[in-house]
Amino acid sequence: MKKIFVVLVALATFATYAFAEGGKNQKRQDGEMGQGDTQQERITNPDQVNLSVRQLSEQQKEIIYSIYEEEKLARDVYRTLGNMYPEENTFANIQLSEQNHMDAVRNLCDKYDIDIIVSDNTSVFSIPKMQDFYYDTFVGNPTGSLLEALEVGKTIEEMDINDLGLALQDMPKDVATVFNNLISGSLNHLDAFENAIERETSQ
Repeated sequence: MKKIFVVLVALATFATYAFAEGGKNQKRQDGEMGQGDTQQERITNPDQVNLSVRQLSEQQKEIIYSIYEEEKLARDVYRTLGNMYPEENTFANIQLSEQNHMDAVRNLCDKYDIDIIVSDNTSVFSIPKMQDFYYDTFVGNPTGSLLEALEVGKTIEEMDINDLGLALQDMPKDVATVFNNLISGSLNHLDAFENAIERETSQ
């Protein structure tokens, strides 16, 4: 009888331990997947994580959208200058990269329910600053030289780097990651324009 009692106690202890560890493992696994503490929470609150990533202020949303149009500005200007100077590959190469930048910010807009209110057509902007920049620079008055066109590219990249640095403030991690990647890309573009300018001035 004593042996049976001991066996029953041992089984009860093992079951309690296994249940507790199973709960911990479930929480650990669910946490790694970023789906909440438990599977039950995922069932009862399936949109909890999705809602948490959408809690941006209107000002933050406006900043993200302005970055989208600024990347579009760069793409449109390089597209226009590339048509004017087809022998200069710098514009064509960076234009493709700027499209990737636009797509990256568009993904953020989709994620945070930010409407893209501007047409994708070249030279069309909803933010007056972007529209003015497009037409008030060399693009709107194509009477200069290739060197001046390259200087426009340099100016845009410097503006992008500065504006992205300011836009990083108080942004969530996913937005900051995208913006930091864009800054790295703009630094590469700036190097490309500076190299092209140096090549042009040395001739």
